[in-house]
Amino acid sequence: MRRVLGWLVLLRAVAWAGPTGLNIIPTTDLVPWRQLSLALQNGNTAIEGHGSVVSRPTFVPQIQFGLPKNVEAGLDVVPENPPHDYRPVMNLKWTFLPEGYRSPAVAVGASQLGVGFQPTFFLVGSRTLNFEKIQYQRFRAHHRNIKLRGIRAHAGMLRTANAWRAILGTDIEVSDHFVIYADWTSGRHDSVSLGGVVVINRENSITASLLRANNEDRVGGVLLTLTHTFAW
Repeated sequence: MRRVLGWLVLLRAVAWAGPTGLNIIPTTDLVPWRQLSLALQNGNTAIEGHGSVVSRPTFVPQIQFGLPKNVEAGLDVVPENPPHDYRPVMNLKWTFLPEGYRSPAVAVGASQLGVGFQPTFFLVGSRTLNFEKIQYQRFRAHHRNIKLRGIRAHAGMLRTANAWRAILGTDIEVSDHFVIYADWTSGRHDSVSLGGVVVINRENSITASLLRANNEDRVGGVLLTLTHTFAW
């Protein structure tokens, strides 16, 4: 029962990780204005047991909208009582400080905004470690997937269930078609993850990662997300 409860908590943590976050944490990234991202993610992450992703797959559709003034809003349809009771939850993010030559980007946001869910609030900063190189290549932005952003580090705090959690992460652009993702959330029943993104083209990508709960000594979960972005 302890393990089941732990993975249910982990499910709540990963369910709101939209297309502009890493595996399990939010970042300062935004879907650009006049773009919309559709994603499909597995809701049950466990790889063992009766309710595992193999035996009883549960899917979480996600929509993220790019809004003016560096704002992003999203709507997820998540299993509040899996695998039958699906409910909508919203998320909102504002990157109020864009990244500069000497300063990181900083964003605030809220997720899991819906009936029957515990809201989560976060503050996160992101810093590109090869900023000069990425700025030099900015002319390529019109044909690059939004997940291709150089080598970056992310850190911040989130509050959920009346507790504060530290969040850390990194994404490393290996090539125009592959990005490494790794992140961690503090807390006994939260997790660390390692995975990557296969960038198919400007519109499509596949994200896959392995999850290990902080109170476990083995990999116990897997997360898979398919993303398609529309622009007009």
